[in-house]
Amino acid sequence: MKIKIKNDVYDISNRIKEIERNYYIVFNTSKNNFEIHNSNQKGGTYCLTLPYACLDARALTYVHKTKTKNIDKILNLMETENKLKENAEKTGVLSQFNSLLEDEIKRR
Repeated sequence: MKIKIKNDVYDISNRIKEIERNYYIVFNTSKNNFEIHNSNQKGGTYCLTLPYACLDARALTYVHKTKTKNIDKILNLMETENKLKENAEKTGVLSQFNSLLEDEIKRR
């Protein structure tokens, strides 16, 4: 069940409308999380799930970061993070190889 949040302690449900006037927040009881929806969005209202257990200023910051106007920045960040992970994996494999090689040389 999804419960629309109309009032909350930090007034996030109203403040989120400053970002996009058609945004609203629901609490998804089956997943136990908060979701951001847009009543003006075609193909469904769901936009994103908040990664926080409670509604506070972090929610506003998170929604700002994930706005579609920031898509290029988000995609570049994801690409950079993926490259860093890939390089870290390669470095780890090389490090393991070097350790095995050193062990083999010591045995001889």
